[in-house]
Amino acid sequence: MSVAEKYSRQGHPTIDELVAEQGVIFPREPRELLGDFWPEDESIEDFLRELRGWRGHRNIDRPHDARCR
Repeated sequence: MSVAEKYSRQGHPTIDELVAEQGVIFPREPRELLGDFWPEDESIEDFLRELRGWRGHRNIDRPHDARCR
């Protein structure tokens, strides 16, 4: 019996059933959730400047307070 057939007759699966079927393994230590993905040669300021530009914000080099006056 396929998963679709099983749940079409029995209703929605519980979280525990989904976890068991999908073989999900949850991290035991919070440190396992940390990633090491940020490029060393890129600063957060550069990223935020680009993000504001992608969002179409004007005057992205001036501080927020200066734009609101």
